[in-house]
Amino acid sequence: MNYSFLVFSGIGLLLLLLLAWLSFTNLRTKPDDRAASRQERDCRHISYLGYIHQALDRTDIEFLKTRGFPSLANRVEKERRQIALKYLHALRTDFEKLVDFARVMAVMSPDVELVQELQSLRLQLAFSYRYHLIHARLEFGIAPSNALANLSNMVSALTVRMEAAISELGERAVLGSEFGSYSDGGAS
Repeated sequence: MNYSFLVFSGIGLLLLLLLAWLSFTNLRTKPDDRAASRQERDCRHISYLGYIHQALDRTDIEFLKTRGFPSLANRVEKERRQIALKYLHALRTDFEKLVDFARVMAVMSPDVELVQELQSLRLQLAFSYRYHLIHARLEFGIAPSNALANLSNMVSALTVRMEAAISELGERAVLGSEFGSYSDGGAS
């Protein structure tokens, strides 16, 4: 028998075993782990806010300038501004997803009134105004750390409101199905 055939067959068998092992390791994760990671991924802007505050802090920039590294200080400042702009963009994306979700919830909820729709519009306008103001300030090199925190809190508050609305809608659905089963059971 040819030794090269045995070597290639062994390597092929090892690769197949590795592929099978990698395929089935993903199945062992629990559904609760997936839900927790999805919720964590949806609220990631909260966990990064401290880092953004630190990136916008001028202490490091001033330190580099006083130590004689003005070009490095300028580069660090520019990169940090880009990071803050990306964070701001992620906040906007999260907010837009929440607003879209709120629209879906409004369609599903029979109690949505004009006042709530106007509040939603007001919230969208306030977010948009703040977003563009912070964006402009970042572009001009002004570090709006507190304004960025307020915008992040606005997104977080909307997330909490959406979770409460989902919970309420779920409770109504359960109560409606229980009421329907009682009314059907009484008619027979």
